Amino acid sequence: MKRVLALLLCLMTVFALASCGNSNSDPGTANSPNASAPADGGNASTDVEPVKISIATPTADGNPMQDLVYYFEEKVDEILPGRVEWVNSPTSTMGSEREIGEQVMDGTLDAALVGPSNIISFAPMNAVRLQDVPFLFQDQDELYAATDEWYRDMINAECEPYGFTTIFYEYIIGQEIENTKRPIYTPEDVKDLKIRVYDSIGPYKFLEACGGLPTAMNFSEVYTGISQGAIDGLYTTTSNFVPQKFAEVCKYHTKLTITNLGMTLMFNLDKLNSLPADLQDAIYEAAALTEAYCRDELGPQTRENVYAEIEAAGVEINEVSEEQYQVFVDLIEDYCYDELREEIGPEMWDQCVTWLEEYRAGQAS
Repeated sequence: MKRVLALLLCLMTVFALASCGNSNSDPGTANSPNASAPADGGNASTDVEPVKISIATPTADGNPMQDLVYYFEEKVDEILPGRVEWVNSPTSTMGSEREIGEQVMDGTLDAALVGPSNIISFAPMNAVRLQDVPFLFQDQDELYAATDEWYRDMINAECEPYGFTTIFYEYIIGQEIENTKRPIYTPEDVKDLKIRVYDSIGPYKFLEACGGLPTAMNFSEVYTGISQGAIDGLYTTTSNFVPQKFAEVCKYHTKLTITNLGMTLMFNLDKLNSLPADLQDAIYEAAALTEAYCRDELGPQTRENVYAEIEAAGVEINEVSEEQYQVFVDLIEDYCYDELREEIGPEMWDQCVTWLEEYRAGQAS
């Protein structure tokens, strides 16, 4: 009997100790004031593996448009630190604008900086062509206002069926001509000049109207083409001339803004939609900040400094007068506006022209 009682007492002691041990492992104690907090403050996002986002551009470091891409990336990183691993490929290392645009469409690249008018070389559409019509938009302010009010939506509606969208637009400075032969003051001065143009209707029409010879060539081949005499000059964004070293091989720069198109960061839609919602929001927030920075700071600074930089590089700058400017405008309007209205589409064209008339009237009042 004593042995039985002793055994019972031992069993009761074991059960009591086990019960005490279970109470110490009660999940409820994790929320007690004395519980240890996670080392990262409970923020699980710090443990998220960074998402790789690849961006290819045709522009070199030091080019304001390339700087704008880096600014956009910095803003995403400020909003969501450590969430993105950026893979940058500047200076056409992934191909021409057409090639990198096609890679975004098929998902090989996530994003690319492309001139909106160049989009039509791999994704035929009409809205982007409006800004590539010579002298249609007079300056960057008009393009920013149109983009904010209706133009962005019009472009993206045409982009979506091709599997991409636009993230931000830059309208830093317009497009002009630099050449090795002579100053340009009149359409006759353009005659017979072999000028490299990007693959779009605007520069082709301008040069044809003036008797010039538009020449297609990859952007990465232009420097060699000019230095070897294959072409006489190029038609491109004015801020490209010094960073891309074209000032080393050209003698004359004509201060005549022919078109005011910018570039856009196009983004593969499947990639964008696959990102977490907070990262998508950060990308759009950073895009808005980038456009504001471009409009209010980078653009004005670039336009103020660019001609001094071109001149300092040893290039002679000639500026057309208002009267000479109007000669070019009248020539282009007569030569191709009716044709371009039909090609782009009367509805889009008339919407743009009507809006420009109303916008300019409002600015003048």
